Amino acid sequence: MKAINRIDLNLLGTFEAIYTHRGVTAAARHLNLSQSAISHALARLRAVFDDELFVRAGNEIVPTALARSIIDPVRDALRGLEQALVAATRFDPATATRAFRIGLRQANEARVFAGIVDRAMRAAPGVTLASVDFRRSDVAGALARGDLDLAIDVASDATAGLCAIPVQRDTMVVAARRGHPGIAAQLDLEAYLAADHVLASPRSSGPGLEDEALAAMGRTRRVAVRCQNIWSAWRIVAQSDMLLTLLGTHADALLPVADNCIVPLPFAIAPRPLQLLWHPVAERDPGNGWLRALILDRFMADRRDMVMNMVHGHDGEPPLARSSAAR
Repeated sequence: MKAINRIDLNLLGTFEAIYTHRGVTAAARHLNLSQSAISHALARLRAVFDDELFVRAGNEIVPTALARSIIDPVRDALRGLEQALVAATRFDPATATRAFRIGLRQANEARVFAGIVDRAMRAAPGVTLASVDFRRSDVAGALARGDLDLAIDVASDATAGLCAIPVQRDTMVVAARRGHPGIAAQLDLEAYLAADHVLASPRSSGPGLEDEALAAMGRTRRVAVRCQNIWSAWRIVAQSDMLLTLLGTHADALLPVADNCIVPLPFAIAPRPLQLLWHPVAERDPGNGWLRALILDRFMADRRDMVMNMVHGHDGEPPLARSSAAR
């Protein structure tokens, strides 16, 4: 028998039609093909399998022992292919069992993943979700290979060529323990530079965005502690006189962990919008499109909540000098 990779899939459909309809003429009628086309296909099948497959018995043809032995696997393969093609053009959340992998940095996972999971599980109880850390420099490759279905991260050189939608525009703030002797409702640059700092980064070395901004001004700060996780950095700040510079939305999410004070950063850093990223090859994937819409809706709900909070206020406190107790 010849190698399977030399079999035209159309031949398997012809084989199944001849077997089911018990003849070349009937198979041609079923497939809307000429009788000569079916006869030619049967000749190729016989060459591939090195077997007659069907032999004449009176006025009909009957399958050989080999044909009978392969009909069920062939039907299963054709049915599986048909189901795969249908799944590629349709996604039903209520019945889907697909596994999705979302690229999330640790700090972003802490504040957005739970909301995504809640929405996804209610709409599609059979799907599975995984939050996956990734190398920022390899995000395009991971999305192209299918290692990630989507990613949520800031724009960078590595995201060029990817499909992207901005989902959140954020500003940097400074966190300090409540009652910090050098922090009031405002923090000036000199007081910021005089303090020791905690830097949260998954990288073992290298400056933060705030350090790059300070360097452009000809200034530096002292990073006394470097840790991998922003949760750890937040707790360190709560137990010391060190400062932590982080995104305002991260600070909001961390207030229940420890009641730190949040004040504006005393110098400007250009905002880096958080983006929903996917590879162009997934643009027409209905499952990927469903998940994109779900995530976008989640961020839109966050923006609506933020607007409502700004309208109604926080018991009269300025938005950046707040605590979990004021909520």
